[in-house]
Amino acid sequence: MVEVKGVDMGGFGEQLREARAAKGLGIAEVAGRLKLRPAMVEALEGEAWEQLPEPALARGYLRNYALVLGLDPKPLLALCPGATPPGPKPQEAREESTIRVRVLRPAL
Repeated sequence: MVEVKGVDMGGFGEQLREARAAKGLGIAEVAGRLKLRPAMVEALEGEAWEQLPEPALARGYLRNYALVLGLDPKPLLALCPGATPPGPKPQEAREESTIRVRVLRPAL
């Protein structure tokens, strides 16, 4: 179990499955709303990364699935393998640069 925002929760797949069941939706209905094959929805709920497409697409599917269920996708995406925990943004290096301009005078 993982704790996010003070709530004890399982993996994202378990949360998706429970939210879908609470809304009375079937896998086929969710797949239709997401325009995915039911196997993709099952793979998300089973956290079966080997059955999902490349990580960027899989994360997009997860985000859209969460939104369809009315869930905040950020905590779920944080539970994905390889997800980096949100942290402060690094400050940009403040280097002063000097730009030199050479003005040419037209020949007369």
